[in-house]
Amino acid sequence: MAVDSSDYASTVAEEAARLAPLSGSDVTLVSVVKMPALTTSEDTIDSKELGEEEKELQSLHRSLIDKYFNHSSILIESKVLHGDPAEKICEYAETLDAGLVIVGTRGRGRIASAVLGSVSEKVARDCKRSVLIVKRHVHVDR
Repeated sequence: MAVDSSDYASTVAEEAARLAPLSGSDVTLVSVVKMPALTTSEDTIDSKELGEEEKELQSLHRSLIDKYFNHSSILIESKVLHGDPAEKICEYAETLDAGLVIVGTRGRGRIASAVLGSVSEKVARDCKRSVLIVKRHVHVDR
């Protein structure tokens, strides 16, 4: 399951916690610290800022594990990668021989996604593994 620091992380973790016991699968939480696409040298990368982002993601992983997998008997792992998020998620899924990659989506329209791009759409398109895109639950008062 791939999460970022958005509030969609809980939705993805909740779905993974629901599905994993049904298949007896282990769960790996994966997040990616996005690296600048074009850098002239390593000096242009702020390693302190990247380290802080990595620590925040590790903290997020711990809180998601505590909240959604605390009483689970399945193996839960946590991994923070660096690079292009969609690319790294797909590569890591291959490395793990993952049966399913679970990602969240903000549910932007087609135009916004086409212009801005979407990690979940890129993962669904490029990943060689099955991908489940989870949308946030919207409660409608009737």
